[in-house]
Amino acid sequence: MAIVVQMHGEPGSGKSTVARALGERLEAVVLDKDVVKDAVMRALAIDNAAAGPPAYEVYWAIARSIAHQGHSLIFDNPAYWPAVQQRSREIAEQVGAAYVMVECVCDDRSVLVERLATRDALISQPREPYRFDRVDGIVEPSCERLVLDTLRPLDAIVDEAVAYIRAGVRV
Repeated sequence: MAIVVQMHGEPGSGKSTVARALGERLEAVVLDKDVVKDAVMRALAIDNAAAGPPAYEVYWAIARSIAHQGHSLIFDNPAYWPAVQQRSREIAEQVGAAYVMVECVCDDRSVLVERLATRDALISQPREPYRFDRVDGIVEPSCERLVLDTLRPLDAIVDEAVAYIRAGVRV
C-alpha cells in the first residue's frame, strides 16, 4: 500500500534530513517544497511571499502525478496552514494511500539557530528562526502525529518513525 507522509515542523527542526532518510527507508519519493519555491523565485524574479502560492500549486501538481503513478510520497514542508494538510490528505485519498504526519522539533534554540545559520540554504529558506507572531494564518495541525526530537541520533529517529508508520499502515 502506498503511503503519504506529511512532514511538519519549523525551519531548522530537521524535517528535510528526516524526510530524506525516511524516503530511503520507505522507498518513497521525497518532495521538497523549497526546491520548487526556489525555482519559482528565480524564474519569475519574485520575492518569497509572492512565490508561495504558485510554488505550492506546482508542488501539489507534481505530487498528484507521482501519487497517481503508485509511488509513496513524503511531503517535505511544514503544515502550519490548514490548506497544506488538506491538500496532502486529498492526494492520499485520491490514490487510496495511507496518510501519516511526522513532526520534527528541536527544543534547543541554540542548535536550531546554528542549523539555520550554517546550512546550505536555497534562497527560499530562512537563515533565522521564524517569527510566528508575524506570519498570518498559522495554526498547529489538528491531526494525530508522531513528534520526533531531532536532537537524538538520526538512525534512532528514523527507526521510531518507520515503526510508527508501519504500526498504523500495512507497508
